[in-house]
Amino acid sequence: MIIQCPNCLKKYKFDESKFEGMPKKKVKCPQCGTIFEITNPQIKKGVDDSTKVSTSNKKLKEIQQALKNKSFKNNKYSLAVLEGPLSGKILPITKPVVTIGRAKADITIPDPEISRLHCEIVILPDKVLLRDLNSTNGTYFDNLKITEVEIGNRDEFVIGDTTLMLIITPKTAEENL
Repeated sequence: MIIQCPNCLKKYKFDESKFEGMPKKKVKCPQCGTIFEITNPQIKKGVDDSTKVSTSNKKLKEIQQALKNKSFKNNKYSLAVLEGPLSGKILPITKPVVTIGRAKADITIPDPEISRLHCEIVILPDKVLLRDLNSTNGTYFDNLKITEVEIGNRDEFVIGDTTLMLIITPKTAEENL
């Protein structure tokens, strides 16, 4: 994102990942040294703090569940790329919570219509969740823009110009060793 110093009016690029999930960040202008506060564009406006806390607690519990997930240990999860720059590729899901995006993600897809961190897949003991991460162009399941949806084996979803299919297969006895 481009930010501007309120004192000297110098504009420069700021890496959004430096917010680290925080709603605001103090920065120092490299030209004049003025310290000012900027707002994270990924945080939705108008959401009260109690909603943020309960949502983050819910996500934390989901991630903790996913990390203990026996289903993940007994099955192989992957994404088949049906359309897009990596068409025909199979992308393995190597952990219970993975981010998908154009850059700085666990699974990287070189599609300019995909956000750097576009969506995530959370594999829980009883379901698999697909969650949009406030992407610019959205995440689509059954031609509907979603924020979060439960998906299953062979379900397809679209991010940018890329169509992906979740593949779940049981691990063989050798793979479980």
